[in-house]
Amino acid sequence: MTAFKEKLDQELGEAPRFTKSLQEDILRQVRQTKKTRRWSYPLIIIGTIVMLLLLIEMGPLGQMEQTKQASIVQLAQQETIKKYTMIFNSDEEIFKAGRPGWVIGQQVIKQSSEKALLQQLLQQATVTQTNERTFFRLQRDVWVEFEKGQVIKLKMFINEEDIGIVDYDNHSFYKVDNRDLAKAYLDLALKDEAKFGMTGLIVMLVILLASQLLVDKLMRIKFNIPKDYVNRGHRRAVWAIKILNIIMLPLLMLKGWILFTVIIGGYLAVILFSSIFIDYYYGREEKRHYLSISSAFIGVLFLILFIYYSS
Repeated sequence: MTAFKEKLDQELGEAPRFTKSLQEDILRQVRQTKKTRRWSYPLIIIGTIVMLLLLIEMGPLGQMEQTKQASIVQLAQQETIKKYTMIFNSDEEIFKAGRPGWVIGQQVIKQSSEKALLQQLLQQATVTQTNERTFFRLQRDVWVEFEKGQVIKLKMFINEEDIGIVDYDNHSFYKVDNRDLAKAYLDLALKDEAKFGMTGLIVMLVILLASQLLVDKLMRIKFNIPKDYVNRGHRRAVWAIKILNIIMLPLLMLKGWILFTVIIGGYLAVILFSSIFIDYYYGREEKRHYLSISSAFIGVLFLILFIYYSS
């Protein structure tokens, strides 16, 4: 035993500084902290996605704008149309049109003459039966707001000679037997159709993925960022993001939710900022967060361009 050890024992004593129970408690807390950190970030991301879906259901896809008027004809005769939008939709169970700025690719009707045309159609509509609507050339969802704030949702089945109308909220069926009005509205529906259909959307997604792969490769070369994961926690967090993308993107496209700006914007915000946070937390020394930041920039840029050219 050295002189230094003898002096240290005299000052502090030879009894252990921590009892066995205290050592076990400290070890248990350290293990619990590591386990919490391992799963906290994926759970936060999953929880945020779930909250986003709840907001989607409560927001533009909910039933907050239902009106209880007895007839769209009476409403059109009493009130003036303030604004309305139109979008193609072949699914009769889902309504896609909404407030201006809420839906990507819908027509926003601004001219007073076009608003007056719809007002005339609604004023001349008569109640009919569902089996009277057989053939139609175009199908459109039409969202209409009147001057006093009343909102109606219409599914319109347009021909050159007549138009079938379904009040989506009240499940009422109407028909307009006026060839001149039908032809004029058919021309309006064909005018300035959305520039991006589902095919255009898929093409744009492919271009987006290719651009991100190219930028990712360039960033790794410039900053010498390795491809391997930092550790197991980093790998689990990254794969949690990938699995969510694999599940959410097809779901958004199949449900048609990807057309809503608030939905796609919120989804991108959650995914991109989660990726930035994970890469910064695990690999800031290797500048891994530069990759996720560049991906976020490209994603936001493509979203802005898509909204601009499809509106």
